[in-house]
Amino acid sequence: MIGKRNPQFSILDGVFNSRTKRSRSDALLDKINDFVDWKKLSALCQGVFKDTNRGRPTIPVEFSLKCLFLQYLYNLSDPALEDALIDRLSFQRFLGISFDRDIPDFSTIWRFRERLVKTGVFDRMFDMLLADLEEKKLVLRRGTLVDATIVQAARKPRKEEAEDESTSENPRQMAQRDRDATAAKKGKIFYYGYKGHIGMDEGSDIIRKKRFTTASVHDSIEFDNLVSGDERSVFSDKAYTNDERKREFRKNGIFCGILDKAKRNHPLSGKQKKDNVQKSRVRSAVERPFAHFKRLYGFVRTRYVTLKRNDCQFTFLCMISNIRRGIALSVPSA
Repeated sequence: MIGKRNPQFSILDGVFNSRTKRSRSDALLDKINDFVDWKKLSALCQGVFKDTNRGRPTIPVEFSLKCLFLQYLYNLSDPALEDALIDRLSFQRFLGISFDRDIPDFSTIWRFRERLVKTGVFDRMFDMLLADLEEKKLVLRRGTLVDATIVQAARKPRKEEAEDESTSENPRQMAQRDRDATAAKKGKIFYYGYKGHIGMDEGSDIIRKKRFTTASVHDSIEFDNLVSGDERSVFSDKAYTNDERKREFRKNGIFCGILDKAKRNHPLSGKQKKDNVQKSRVRSAVERPFAHFKRLYGFVRTRYVTLKRNDCQFTFLCMISNIRRGIALSVPSA
């Protein structure tokens, strides 16, 4: 049974809300709260619950949804999120809860997230937010910047497990092994984990396409899934170099900004090197979202085990990035 939101606030809430000075976090959350259509997102997530009047009412869907945004925006674990909801006034304002109400246990939010993972509804949430940005005419469709980044797994396989797949463990230990992650080599360094791929709108920096795979999947395999088809140019690094792909772009009148790559006995010419420098100036913008994911949101290492759980987190980070870009682009110029 789905709980309903109580709009009533206590006298104590009125006293605190009369403060004129707000924190930067409070100001950011106010902007996010006003920018996002939470009713549409909540309606989309209603399907993860059974339509029944039996059982104890859950907390409102909008509340749970906002909790996940707070968790990923501030890089909080489930218990840390519960503590922050108790302590931080800005979080309570964002969620619309009063001082005389108890904060739900962190396991409640965990179960809600598991429902999203099981149904895959987070992908539709990403598409819905993107559609809202397109409706506000914030997506330029001038070009697409494609790139990928490696994210290390939360847990590495034990050495004996790698050597002997038949190693017997109890179910609790098995649940802590991330068997979906795979290994990849970048330069001379080996990584064990996953890979996030994005196709970003040139100029607006809005992420239009996203994919999440294991680390062993080569960047170029996901290229076609990251191109929207309505752009006038495509930029990416040397990992996506493909002569047939370049010919196809030129045939369709799309500028191919994929960096040229030297081949055996065929070094790059002076013109190709010069073109690569110019293309890199445009392409480099796609690295900004990944830098934010890792430095601001702690996405250097995954938080969960299994591909789908980590895909859910990556999708929420993409949504947060798009929301913040939408807010920045919506501010009228002076």
